[in-house]
Amino acid sequence: MVSFEHKINPPVYNKLSPFSQNKSQKIVSTIFFFCVYVAILVYKNFFRESFYQDEIHFFETSIRFGKQIIPSLDLLKNYAELNTPLPFMIGGWWTNVFGQNIQTLRILTFSLSFLIINLFIWQSKTSTTQMWLGLFGLWLFPNYYLCTVYFYTDIFAMTAMLLGMTAYLNQRHFWAGLLFIAAISCRQYMVAFPAAIVAHEGWGVLIKTNSISLVISKLTNKKYLVWYVLSCLSLLPWLVLWGGFAPAVEMARQHYDKISAYKPGFVLYVSAVTSVYFVIPEAIFSRKFQYYLSYPRQNLYLFLGLLVLTLALIVLFPAQQTKNAYFDWPYLGYVDQGLMTIGIKGVAKQLVFGFLMLISLMRFVRFDANLTTWIFIINTLLLGKAQLSWDKYSLPTVLCLWFLMVFEQKDERLIKPKK
Repeated sequence: MVSFEHKINPPVYNKLSPFSQNKSQKIVSTIFFFCVYVAILVYKNFFRESFYQDEIHFFETSIRFGKQIIPSLDLLKNYAELNTPLPFMIGGWWTNVFGQNIQTLRILTFSLSFLIINLFIWQSKTSTTQMWLGLFGLWLFPNYYLCTVYFYTDIFAMTAMLLGMTAYLNQRHFWAGLLFIAAISCRQYMVAFPAAIVAHEGWGVLIKTNSISLVISKLTNKKYLVWYVLSCLSLLPWLVLWGGFAPAVEMARQHYDKISAYKPGFVLYVSAVTSVYFVIPEAIFSRKFQYYLSYPRQNLYLFLGLLVLTLALIVLFPAQQTKNAYFDWPYLGYVDQGLMTIGIKGVAKQLVFGFLMLISLMRFVRFDANLTTWIFIINTLLLGKAQLSWDKYSLPTVLCLWFLMVFEQKDERLIKPKK
């Protein structure tokens, strides 16, 4: 089977400090992006413009949380948002100190975005060129810029998630667990990342062990996994408090309480989005098209299985946006809108989605699954339960995939695939 990437296994990873690798180049990179962010700040008129889309109710919710240093149980149960409340708590505390206006909150998210960029720079264990390609790939996703310059809660979840992933890769498991709990307290679907770590570690043991008792013994020895299991379980108190996936009143207002069916069509679209913003740019940057060209021949049965799965989704569950009294946007997201703008609609559009999904499946799905495989699989399957489809929901996945690319050592198998 053709292998594509290096397996990340923190317990045996060579923990060479990133500060000892090309420190001067990292400093230059930080200074460069500091200048870029200053230019954005000036271009956006120091964030003095009026509210942008969801900012108005995000701002109002933050002000509401700011009135209580420790939010009451009633507030936590009945606030008018669908995502977990930590960003609004932080936003409320922030406005109490720096002023109750949208400008100060945008500066907060702007700073978190810059922190993410510096995690890429200072945690990179690849060449400077590879690091820059990862950062460029991240900025190809338009929602990253929007989350940078506006007060959107996604940036809080992504920052906590990436810090948690950094802690995991550097074997700081206790802190990783706490950071993943924080991420889940910002966005419910961040549970996919600690779940991916548990799946990765468990699968790594399972495929190398014949005896079930030995599998259990080896997993029991991985005592650090308890922190990731606990972080996954941290979602449960929120579900119990709300009696569902989000505050009940807001779910009813947005008609989310009436959405009970799983949407395989969303899985099709999410896979296509991952292909557009990660898989295809990665292949272009690395110039490793041979992997995909040789995949059907070298992995015939797996390829046929993935092809059948993709065709089944296209035929039985085509990607269609949620439509109700609250939400009537005609597109699934930017990728969908782009295709329709150039005249690709109907069956042709679904076939394009299918082709893009197949590329993503070829990139990630294989028997010797590693961390990136599980991040893709769990996030993609989880978003099939989203109340609507939107490119932005895939941003944390794409962010993490680019980060793992710059964190890892270069895999020689990618350069010279097995025959």
